[in-house]
Amino acid sequence: MSQRTQNLRKRLFEAKPKISAQRARYFTESMRQSEGEYIGLRRAKAFRHVLENIDIYLQEEELIAGSQAEHPKSAPIFPEYSYKWIEEEFAGKPYLYHERPGDRFYYEEDVKNEILEILKYWHGKTLYENFRKILPEKCNQAWDIGAIDDTWVSAAGFGNVVADYGKIVDYGLEYYIDRINERIKTLDLTEPLAYKKHWNLQSMLISLESVAAYSRRFAVKARELAEQSSNPQRKAELFEIARICDKVPLKPASTFHEGIQAVWMVLLAIHLETNGHAISLGRFDQFLWKLYEADKRGGRITREGALELVEAFFIKCNELNKLRSWGDSEFFLGYQMFINLAVGGQDENGRDSVNELSYICLDACASMKLFTPSISVKYFDGTPDKFMDAALAALSKHNGGMPAFYNDKAFMRTLENLGVEKEDLHNWVPDGCIEASIPGKWDFAAKGPWMSIGKILELTLNNGRDPNTGITVIPGSGSLSDFKSTEEILEAFKKQLRGYMELQVLTEHINDYMHVEYDLNPFRSALIEDCIERGLDLVEGGSKYSVDGGPTAGNITAGDSLAAIEYAVFKEKLITAEQLQHALATNFEDNATTPTGGQIYWILRNKAPKYGNDLDEADKWAAAVIEYIGKSYRYDFKSSKFGKGPVPCCYAISQTPVTGNVAFGKFAGATPDGRKAGKPFNNGISPNNGSEKNGPTATVNSVGKMPSLWFQKGAILNMRLTAKSLSTETERSRVIALIKVLFDKYGQHVQFNLVDNETYIRARQHPEDYGDLLVRVSGYSTLFVPLAKEVQDDIMERAQFSM
Repeated sequence: MSQRTQNLRKRLFEAKPKISAQRARYFTESMRQSEGEYIGLRRAKAFRHVLENIDIYLQEEELIAGSQAEHPKSAPIFPEYSYKWIEEEFAGKPYLYHERPGDRFYYEEDVKNEILEILKYWHGKTLYENFRKILPEKCNQAWDIGAIDDTWVSAAGFGNVVADYGKIVDYGLEYYIDRINERIKTLDLTEPLAYKKHWNLQSMLISLESVAAYSRRFAVKARELAEQSSNPQRKAELFEIARICDKVPLKPASTFHEGIQAVWMVLLAIHLETNGHAISLGRFDQFLWKLYEADKRGGRITREGALELVEAFFIKCNELNKLRSWGDSEFFLGYQMFINLAVGGQDENGRDSVNELSYICLDACASMKLFTPSISVKYFDGTPDKFMDAALAALSKHNGGMPAFYNDKAFMRTLENLGVEKEDLHNWVPDGCIEASIPGKWDFAAKGPWMSIGKILELTLNNGRDPNTGITVIPGSGSLSDFKSTEEILEAFKKQLRGYMELQVLTEHINDYMHVEYDLNPFRSALIEDCIERGLDLVEGGSKYSVDGGPTAGNITAGDSLAAIEYAVFKEKLITAEQLQHALATNFEDNATTPTGGQIYWILRNKAPKYGNDLDEADKWAAAVIEYIGKSYRYDFKSSKFGKGPVPCCYAISQTPVTGNVAFGKFAGATPDGRKAGKPFNNGISPNNGSEKNGPTATVNSVGKMPSLWFQKGAILNMRLTAKSLSTETERSRVIALIKVLFDKYGQHVQFNLVDNETYIRARQHPEDYGDLLVRVSGYSTLFVPLAKEVQDDIMERAQFSM
C-alpha cells in the first residue's frame, strides 16, 4: 500500500455502518409527484431526482469520486420494496439495528424519525407487501415452514447483474444514448405496444443522462475543493478528478484513471437505482488492460501508480452497503455486496489472457486485505503455473479467502448446454458468489426463491408433515418407518422435491409479475443487450440470456442422510427405522431407549459413510439428489421470460447458500446424518462439517462425482488449509496440483480459508484487537468479528488440512 491507500483504508475501517435517509427522501418526493404515470418513467424520474439532490463528498486524498450516501459505508433505504421490517426494527423487533447479533447499523434519532415519516407514504404500495397478498396459500405455507424463501428478491430488488464495462469504457454512455435515439426513430406508435417501448426507451434516456449529470456534480465539487486547497499536489489531483468526471462515463475513456472512474460511476449508479446486490464487474484486467498499457507506454503512469488506483477503487467498493431486514441478513451475513471481479482466463481463440494488470489486481488484493470486491481467478489448461502461484501467494497474504478459483472448462460446458453462443463462452464471468454470467448479455445470474433441501427431506420422512408446525403442504408417501428401502425413500423424496420446485417456480413467476408492475430499472436495462432493440426492461425479457434459480441449502446433508439410512437401517441393520424416527423426533436426547439416542447419534455421525471421503456408497446419494434437481430444473420448468426473446429461460440449480445453510438449519429438526435440530446444513457442495476424514484429495474426488453440467448457478467448495500449506513455492505447487485434479473432474470452484481456530477464539475474546480479521464464508469473504456466533461456529467447525 502507498501511504495514501493506507490512510484511506484506515478511515474505511474507522467508519461505522450507518443508515441514510437521503435516497428514500428524494425517491419518495418524486414518486409522490408522478402518481398515475408509467412505472418506468416514474422510476427514471425518481432516480434522476435522487442523483440531483443527495449529498456528495470527496474525502481527503481520494482519487476516485462517487458516493452512495452522505458517509462511507452508510446504507440507503429503498422503501418501494418493503417497509414493515424497517419500522419494526426501529422499535426493536426482533432487534434494534445497533443491537443485532450481526451486521449492526447505527443512526441518529432525526434520521430515524424522517425515515418513519417517509414510510407512511409506502403503506399498501410496496412490492413485498402486495406480493405476499397475491401468492397462493400453498406458496405462503411453504415459505412459512422454511421450505422456500423469496425474501431476498421480493423485499428488495433483483441483482446479480454484470454490465459490459468494456463497452462503457470504450464507447461511453453516449453510445447507449445514440442507440436509443435511433431506436425511437424506428418506432411506429400505431403498432400494438409500441407506445410502451417508447416509454421504456424514454426512461432509459432519462436515466443515462442523469448518471452523466451526477458525475458532473463531482466535477464541480472537485473544482471547488481544488480552489480551496493550499497543497499544490492535492490541488492538481482535484483538478484532474474534475476533468475526468466531466468526461466519463458519458464519453469514452482514454486513460487508465478515466477508465476506472467510469467503471466506478456506473457500478455506483446501478446500486443507487435498485438495491439488488451482486452487481459485479466482470473481467476487470481485460477491459482496462489497453488503457493501462497505453498509459504506461506513453509514460503517463507507472506500475505503482496503477496499483494505487486499483487499491483506491477497491476501497470505494467497500464503501457500498445494504440494509437488509434481520431475517434476510441471516442469509447474507457480513455486510456483503457480493461484487465479483475476475482475472485471468482465456481469449476467444483459447489463448492465455493473463497480463500485467492481472498481477496488479492480485497485488491489490494481497496488500489491501479487504472483503470487497471478491477476486476470482479464472483457470483453464493454458493458465500459467506462475500466475497460479502468484494467486496463492496473494491468498496467503490476504489471509481471508481471496482470491478464489474458478474452472473455465466446467462453466463453459454448462453454458454451452444452456445455449450460450460459442463466441460468448470464453467471456463468462463469476457474478456475486459464483454464478455464471455473460457481461452485458445476461439478466440476473441468480434469482428465485431459496429452497431448503434438508428441510424437504425432513418433510419426506414425516409423510409430508412439518413436525414444527403440523402443516402439510404436499402430502407424503409415508413416514420413515413405512419405507422398505432407501430407494423407496429417494423416490418419495423426489415427489416432495418436485412439489416444492413447482411452488418455487410459481412463486418466482408471480414475483416477476410484481417486479414488472413495480420495479422497472431503465438505467441498468439500457446496459444489457438487447433491451434497447426490444424496447423492454430487463425484468420484461430484454436480455440475450436468462436462467432463473434461487440458492439451495442442504443437498449434501440430504445425501449423507440417505447414505446413513442405507447403512444403519437397511444394510447393517444396526437400528430399525422406528428407532431412527424416534431418535430424530427427540433430537437424539432420549436415553431411556435401547439403543439410546446418544448411541444412535454416534452410529450416524461416526460409522455411517459420508460424502467428502471418496466413498461411492455415500457420494452416490448426494449425486442422485443433485442430478434429479439439476436435470428437472433444466428441462421441466420455464421462466416467466420464455418466448419473449432471451434463451434458454429455464431454471438451474444453485448451490451457493451464502449463510442460508445456517438460517435454514434453524427451521429443521434432526436429520439422519447425525445433524442435530437447528444446526446448519452443509454449505454449497462442501462436505458436512466434521465429516472429512480421508484428506483433501478424497474431498476433491467426491466433488468430482457430482453432476456439474447443471451448475450454472455454481457450487461452492469450501476448504481449510493450514497457513504453512502456502508458505513456500513448493507447498503452493501441491495446492496447484490439487486444484488441477478438481478442475480436471469438472469441479467448478474452490476457495480456501487459512486461519486457525486459535486465532478465531482470540478474536472472540478480544474483538477490539481483530477488527480487520477476514474469513471466507461462502463464495465471499468478510470480517469475522461482526458475524453472528452461529456463523462463526459453522466456519470454525470446518476441517482443516495440511498439504
